[in-house]
Amino acid sequence: MLSQADLIQVRNYVIRILPEILRQEPEVSMTIEGILAQQFPRRDEFARLLDEIALLREDTNRRFNESREDTNQRFNELREDMNRRFEQVDQRFEQVDQRFEQVDQRFNDMHRTQLGIKRDILQLQEGQTRLLKQMEGQEKWLRLTLGELRNDKGEILEDMFAEALRYGLNNPDIVADQIQLRQPLFDPDGQVFRKHFATEIDVITDNHQRTVFEVKASASVDEVYLFSLKVKLVTLQNPDKPVHGVFICLGASEVVQQQGAEYGLEVIV
Repeated sequence: MLSQADLIQVRNYVIRILPEILRQEPEVSMTIEGILAQQFPRRDEFARLLDEIALLREDTNRRFNESREDTNQRFNELREDMNRRFEQVDQRFEQVDQRFEQVDQRFNDMHRTQLGIKRDILQLQEGQTRLLKQMEGQEKWLRLTLGELRNDKGEILEDMFAEALRYGLNNPDIVADQIQLRQPLFDPDGQVFRKHFATEIDVITDNHQRTVFEVKASASVDEVYLFSLKVKLVTLQNPDKPVHGVFICLGASEVVQQQGAEYGLEVIV
């Protein structure tokens, strides 16, 4: 058996003389080629193998491209489907928003309706209040002209007079504090009546003028004349403020009314 050293020498010798042997001995080339063919593919087989690899690579590339195109197509379809679903969701949200707007509009309409009803109720209540006050004023005015308020005394009397006069004189500014009932009137110097003449008057005093009024259930020309003299005396005694005479008598005749106008009085019938 050859040693390791001997094998190395033999291998080196074979490598050195082998090319020359192959040129001189074709059989050896064929033998070696056969041996190599068993261990390695021949050139044509290697070329065929390369062709198969190229075909495999082309097929792999084709399949990869088809797979990529299919994947892209599926992705695009998925994206379009998602976009379509998002659009449907947006439409539903828009429908929900519209419904909320309709609900808000209905609530606003209901609120406006409720406000309108409340306003109408308040106006009706105010109208009823005004009507009641007017009816109360009319009642007090009727009692005043009939002389029924003369039987009362104190603060309640002035309040009732004020309410009656506000209605009868159509003056909403008259208050009880301005009314002075049964005020004494004297003529010490005889300016209008005889000296030391004494009587009574009813007066409404405000910042603008002094109103002397007298209420009669029925009146004669002489009573109108007497009242005009009272107004004249009050005018002479109060030069700092205008004096206005009001003669109230529901049953005043045309003669009484004409006589009052001649004396510069306001006659209310």
